[in-house]
Amino acid sequence: MIDPTSRPTRRSVLALGAGLGAALLSGCATTSTGTAPAAAPTRGGLTPDNPLGVLADKPVETVIFKGGYGDQYVLDAQAIFKQRFPQAQFKHTGGQDLGKQLQPRFVSGDVPDLIDNSGAGALALAPLVDNDQLMDLTPLLDAPALDGGGKTVRETLLPGIVDQGSFKGKPYVLYYTYTVHGLYYSRSLFAKHGWTYPTTWDGMLDLCAEIKSATGMAPWTYQGKVPSYILTPLIMMAIKAGGLETRKALDTLAPGSWRSEPVMAAARALHQLVEKGYIMEGTSGLTHIQAQTYWAKGKAAFIPCGSWLESELGDVTPDGFDMVIAPTPSLSADDALPQAAIRGMGNEGYIVPAQAKNPYGGLELMRILLSPQASKNFTGQTQTLTSLAGYTPEQESSGLKSLREALAASGDDTFHWRYGTWYAKLQTEAAAATSALMTGEINPDQWSERCQKMADTLREDPSVPKYEV
Repeated sequence: MIDPTSRPTRRSVLALGAGLGAALLSGCATTSTGTAPAAAPTRGGLTPDNPLGVLADKPVETVIFKGGYGDQYVLDAQAIFKQRFPQAQFKHTGGQDLGKQLQPRFVSGDVPDLIDNSGAGALALAPLVDNDQLMDLTPLLDAPALDGGGKTVRETLLPGIVDQGSFKGKPYVLYYTYTVHGLYYSRSLFAKHGWTYPTTWDGMLDLCAEIKSATGMAPWTYQGKVPSYILTPLIMMAIKAGGLETRKALDTLAPGSWRSEPVMAAARALHQLVEKGYIMEGTSGLTHIQAQTYWAKGKAAFIPCGSWLESELGDVTPDGFDMVIAPTPSLSADDALPQAAIRGMGNEGYIVPAQAKNPYGGLELMRILLSPQASKNFTGQTQTLTSLAGYTPEQESSGLKSLREALAASGDDTFHWRYGTWYAKLQTEAAAATSALMTGEINPDQWSERCQKMADTLREDPSVPKYEV
């Protein structure tokens, strides 16, 4: 895999191309007086029905992460696009590990027009932004929303979505889904045994002991081969314990941020699950699909995940299972944020490459995806919310209902963090360290030192762009 941080910048590629072009023209000067062909236009005239100036006869290429949500919702949006522009043609690819597929194309300049840059193998965004390889999405955000009642696209989005996709004040990523992260459990299983979801970590440990002794079921499992899943509740508990100052310290690579007491307390809490034998045997070797399937089949009571879980499991989930999501327990009564506080954020980050052949075609498809019709269609297929504000899903599963209730209860205390987007190497190292923590290979102090070392390395490296909260 090509390291995006070592990729030549667009400026350097253009400069190199200009130099080579001059040399070639010099060599051919005595035999040719032709001029280079003009670049193909990427935008037509703006009209009320075509506010982005889409060139209707220009093909649109889409590359979509085909994970828990599938890609049918994008194909459905393409059908709406074709109704609006009958001449339109699409080249569509749905897959996984998009970074491996797309990094060579960014180097060559042969890029798609719209990318859902998601999944564990996604492209690192910060280097793309720093190398001028992504389009500023302001034209889309300032365009009239489709069926938006006179509002712009920007005005129809949930709070925080535009900021989350912005780098140094400019929007380069538009997150399509609104994801809630927490702990999942089966409401019917809990009702059967008379269990109550714990609001404190001490209560969690007490319940885990009861689950294990009364049923033989493992209290916890997680997606072992993708340790970022189990890192998420650790960071959630740390931020709830220390408040938004803890989040800011992590996001800005502040000295000692990973050695702070809130972060250390969260690491010690999760490590207790290992020490007490509350993790399902073999968890560390499981893929996300395997772990989630074992959980849905009743092999474990809790699993950490985002709100794509219900869609990803699909028919694997037994009838009457009634999965629900809940915020992580409070570490102590002194937590800065209430127990109801939960991580809510945009997900499925859509980008338009700066060198796309039909960028406004890509933007128009994104505008369609953010319409009420497409949002209802997506939620109907996935039981997950989009980042469009104010639309009402036509049907609600237990999982979707619980996440809407969790968001309402969290209210203004809903939070998220961005160090993983800004500093991909830190996210990778923290996830790997958490994998070792949850198998007992290292203890919480060693985990903290390992994460802090990477944060310090990045902070002290002048070649790494820095971001402020």
